[in-house]
Order: sequence, then structure tokens, then C-alpha cells
Amino acid sequence: MTRSLSFTYLFIILAVSYLGGTLLFRELSVGSVEKILIMFDARVVEGRDASLLFPVTTTVLFFVLALAFSRFKYSRFLVVFTGAVKCVLFGVSSAYLLAKGLKIIEYALWWFPFQLLICFALLLYCAVLTPPFFLKTTGRKERNNRGLITVAMCAVLLIGLEYTIFFLIIK
Repeated sequence: MTRSLSFTYLFIILAVSYLGGTLLFRELSVGSVEKILIMFDARVVEGRDASLLFPVTTTVLFFVLALAFSRFKYSRFLVVFTGAVKCVLFGVSSAYLLAKGLKIIEYALWWFPFQLLICFALLLYCAVLTPPFFLKTTGRKERNNRGLITVAMCAVLLIGLEYTIFFLIIK
């Protein structure tokens, strides 16, 4: 029962953050949204002209930042917050892409499914790093590093596949 609760918990965080990002897009000016998106994923704004290195670095940075926050007792609450920020950026960038007229086929094949899976993988990674309150165990148990490695490898595979599709279909 508690295992299914964790997936529900993560999907709720993902959905609320995504919707928050789309609502944030409506409140901000287009210029400020473009500045934010160029920092995190320039492919959204620049399209074909964007470089590969910077978006990959920022995606990996979210995983590294979550790992760094989980190492210290007083910053563990920021681990899930890091995943939620990535999901908010997913919502902002999705709204920006749809508002700027990205073809729906490209959006449905490239952007939405891969970003959804990458955001969920990041949230799952965060949940393994610092389990939700209903999964915490008593006593002194160490975290399952095999789960972390598995989720991280799946995320690397998803990121690689997403960039391959971007450069084959979009570019």
C-alpha cells in the first residue's frame, strides 16, 4: 500500500508543479520567460540554433543538486523542492512552446513525453534520496544505492534519447 502511495505522491507533486509553471507563464512577460528558459533549456527559445552542452549540464545539475542537498540534515527538505522546481520549469517551457506555435506533432513526440519522464525520474531520484514521510523507517538503515543508480541510469538513457530525437526530428 505504501509503495503505491509514493507514486501517487510523486505524480501529485509533478502535476501541481506543472500546472504552477503554466500559470506562472501567464503571469510573467514573454521577455522574462525567455530569459529564464534560455538559462535552463535554450532549445525551447532558440530551437535549432541551441547548443547541446548547456541544456544537458542544467539537467544533470538538478540531479547533482538533489544529491548535494540530501547529504546534509538541514537541507533535506530542499531535495524534493529541487525536483518540483524542474517540474515548474517544465510547465513554463511547455506553455511557452505551445504559445509560440511549436507544431503539435513535434511537441507530442519530442518535448512533452520526454520532459514528463525526465521530471518523474528526477522526482523518483529525490524520493529515493529522502523518502516521503510515510515511507521513513525507524532505526538506522542506509539508503538503497542500487535504486539510486538504477534511477540515474534510466534518467541518463531518457536524456540521451530525448536529445537524439531532438537532433534527428527537430534539427
